[in-house]
Amino acid sequence: MPTRHVLTVHGWSARDTSMRKLATFLGGQGFAVEHVWLGGYPSMADEVHLADSARRLGELIREMQADGRLGPRFHVITHSTGALVVRQWLAFEHAHGGAPADNLVMLAPANFGSPLAVMGRSALGRLIKGWKNSFQTGTEFLHALEHGSELQERLALSDRLSRDGTRTSVFSEAGTRPYVLTGLDVFRPMGILGESAWDGTVRAASAHIDPQGVTVDFSQRGDDGLPSRRLWTRRGPESTPFAVLPDRHHLNITEPSERGDTGAGRLGRMILQALRIDDAAGYRQVREDWKALNAATRTLVQPDAETRRASLDSEEELGPDAFNEHYQIVFSVRDDTGLPVNDYFVWLTTPTENELSSGLGASVSRPEEYALRHVLKKVHVNRRDPSRRVFHIDRRELMKQGGLKSAMTPARLPLLAAGLTAPAPGKLISYFERGDAMGSGLIPLRSLTGDGEQFLKRYATHFIEVIVPRQPDESVFTVRASG
Repeated sequence: MPTRHVLTVHGWSARDTSMRKLATFLGGQGFAVEHVWLGGYPSMADEVHLADSARRLGELIREMQADGRLGPRFHVITHSTGALVVRQWLAFEHAHGGAPADNLVMLAPANFGSPLAVMGRSALGRLIKGWKNSFQTGTEFLHALEHGSELQERLALSDRLSRDGTRTSVFSEAGTRPYVLTGLDVFRPMGILGESAWDGTVRAASAHIDPQGVTVDFSQRGDDGLPSRRLWTRRGPESTPFAVLPDRHHLNITEPSERGDTGAGRLGRMILQALRIDDAAGYRQVREDWKALNAATRTLVQPDAETRRASLDSEEELGPDAFNEHYQIVFSVRDDTGLPVNDYFVWLTTPTENELSSGLGASVSRPEEYALRHVLKKVHVNRRDPSRRVFHIDRRELMKQGGLKSAMTPARLPLLAAGLTAPAPGKLISYFERGDAMGSGLIPLRSLTGDGEQFLKRYATHFIEVIVPRQPDESVFTVRASG
């Protein structure tokens, strides 16, 4: 059997030493590893962009392959931000496939951001993280990691989605195969932040590399009054092996052995399973195996699962809220001239037939109030581009008995929709309808009965690009007779 090399790439503010337990484990498990290469990069230098690290990674890979330190084929294991670095390298050099990497195992990847990115850029973040680094924290890396960053969408449009129907990708079942493993445990200092369904740094929905995308254009409406809706196309494999481990947090997701044990724990076995795959059939089998594990984890959310939750080897006492599945939605809004819309409001609703086509209802309904209080957990406005906003939605609160459904009246459709209201930017310009001070429209998201198309997927990020009509007042341009 030929020697198989493994390259490991760490995350933001970490060093390559953070991956050494993993390297030692791989070397001691009988896996055909001659060398495990640890990749280091200065992620906390303010002037360095993620793209700079990705370009340098490509140079080093070519150098190591040329002198024999790295074989013609190898595997990659990333942690946290390392996934973005490797994906950017792939996008730069192997956009149509053919990369020398066989299996890419991402541990708690920050594929679609982290709630901590904004904190890292703050004065407190510089004091805590930057005191050994001239008070730098890697400003550009943290902009890339902020929820809703343009870079995250651009990367997704290079390897997992396309707006124009293109299906070529850096990933394929027979080429470079992606895998994602993430946790739901939260190490103690992070518990005070009030986040849900995360590992203390990365949300499970942010880690998953299978996003959804749609363009909703209110400047083009059908006969039913609804805006045109164009789903984005999936690039590469239709779905990625993805597993949520309830007893792992962001720090110990790189430690493949269980606590107090030197052998392969569940995490270690799953990493080895992924690294040993060499064909499409094996890849699909891993996908099914990990899907079954997620189904078992899903049952831990039930109130009667207290004993099973307590049996987990977790550093925290895990209640049922720790296992709630969430959706992450990234809205980006612009008008039909291409200008960004920075001031808008999004709410969740179960509309009436009339509201679905016309937009804003006469008053706040009971379902809307319930969704605001219980279903919608977090809203983040991107600091660099306020036209981009990220919503974290609790799926269990949405679907459970006694939840949103019980707040619905018979007149309301069994449909979850996002309402979007954009106030007029001034007296001469309005959105949606001319002269409307508060234009609005509704975007269907999913059926609450389980029937029909479901845009929202468990533990996933969803990009919704919204185009609204920009309506100038008649006085913006007038014609007068000459003479």
